[in-house]
Formats: sequence, structure tokens, C-alpha cells
Amino acid sequence: MFSARRDITGRLVAGAASVPTLDLETVLSEYARIGFRKLEVWTMWAASKLDIDADPATYVAQAERHRMCFPVAHLPLVRRGKAETLDRAIRSARFAAAVGARIVSFKADTIETYIETASRMLDAAEETGITVVVQNHQRSAVETLEQTRALHEGIADSRMKALLEVGHFHIYGVGWKDAWDCLGERVVHVHVWDRIGEKAVPFGTGEIDLPGLFRYADSVGYAGDFLLEMEVGDDAAAVRFLADAFEYVRGIASGSGPAPDIPPHNGRAPRTDACERNRDKTLATLRAEPQVEPRRS
Repeated sequence: MFSARRDITGRLVAGAASVPTLDLETVLSEYARIGFRKLEVWTMWAASKLDIDADPATYVAQAERHRMCFPVAHLPLVRRGKAETLDRAIRSARFAAAVGARIVSFKADTIETYIETASRMLDAAEETGITVVVQNHQRSAVETLEQTRALHEGIADSRMKALLEVGHFHIYGVGWKDAWDCLGERVVHVHVWDRIGEKAVPFGTGEIDLPGLFRYADSVGYAGDFLLEMEVGDDAAAVRFLADAFEYVRGIASGSGPAPDIPPHNGRAPRTDACERNRDKTLATLRAEPQVEPRRS
């Protein structure tokens, strides 16, 4: 449990990427009903994306009607040799700041592009007082821990921070503990999943040691937010699973949630008969839901 048991509701963030076909009003309404007060938004791709040519005050007012805010925004992809894509990413970062974002996720098509364009992005973000992060993600320029390390070494700028993507590191066999130890104080935002292999599953039923993750975050003095993520190819199912995830994580933080009896190894949950039963139950649940390939960023 957390060293000081408390309600961390205000640090739990919902993501538009979990429900990519829903419009912004529906996303805000559904997540607010669960109890979320923060939404991580996109400036491209998702149906709920923010239009950077619109009036930011309109989005702020829309969020406030649901008692929500936008602390994190994802920027459009920067492509090598295409200066206009960097210009748009910078415009998007400034727009994100105008709607209240404190963190923006910077994306590029190659590690070389990241390194070549990072300085301009960081300078622009510094002018608006926002923090720039890069993240690991399957099917992107930065997938593995080795690539993540090479990226930060190549950028070599302490202003560039890290988004720790727990679920996507897990796909490559990297535990959150090893990833966090590598990234250290660069970590300013965390994406939380539970998974069985590559499959996203309801929190507490997969292979990732989630109670250990939250205990560790507390032990190192992490004061940032946690995005709870769930992509199952069906938005209605994702909303239901996220409602359960929200209560599961609040239970861990308050001291009423589950804790493993066996010390975890590198962020993976200990293998037990109960865990195996949970896997069978979870897979049966997911097979009963309509399955389509989720959209990717």
C-alpha cells in the first residue's frame, strides 16, 4: 500500500486513446460519470481530437461543464525532412498549453528525427511553461528500453522528460521496475495497463504487478499522474473496464486493495494458481466482447 494511505482520485487520468471512436462530449461525459477529473487528449487521430485552429476557451468550457480538465496532450507526428510537421507540432503544443495542459507527448517517425528536432520543440515548450515527454510505444520509432535509452542519450537535454508506458514495455518483456530505474527522475507521467502478453486485460487479472508499481512510485517520491489505459477494440467495453480499473487503483492507494504475498520480479506479477484462474476468466470475458482491431497512433 502507499506509505500514507490516501485518495489519489485527483491523480488518475483517463485517455481518449482507450475509446478512439467516441466524440469529445461523449468521452467527457462517460469518464466524468466514472469519477475521473482529468482527460489525456490528442490533437490528431482520435474522434475526440482537439482542433488546434479552434478557440481553446471553447474546449476549456466544455471540459469544465463535466468538472474535467486536460493535463496532458499528444502532439502530431513529426516527419523527417518535413519542416511543416514540426511547425504543426509546435503550434499544437502551444494550443495544448492554452487548454491547460502541463505535459505534451512529442512524437517523431525515427530516432534521428527526434534528435534533430528536439531542441526546437523544447525551446517552444519552455516559452509556454509546459513539459515535453517522449514515450515508448509498440509500432513506433521507440519501442524497446534500449531505444528509449538511446533516444534520451541522443537528445542529451535535461528538459526532455519521459512518459513511462508500462503496458508497452511489458510487451517487450521489460518490467516497469527496470524501465523506471533506467529512466529515473526523467519520469513525469505514467501510463498504467494490465496485460497478458500483448493482450490488454482488466486491472488485477494480468501479468503486471500493479500494487507493486504504485508502492514503488510512492517510495521514490513520484508526484505525477497515472493514466489508466484499456484498449480492447470496443469502446463500450473499454469504458466498463476502466470503471473497474478506477476503483481497483483507488483501492490499492487507500489500503483496501489487493497486495501480492510474494515479492514481484522486475514488475511482473508472481505466478500463482489464482492468477492462472484469473487469466482464464479474463480471456473468456474478452472473447465474449465484440473484437475489432484497435486503431493505432
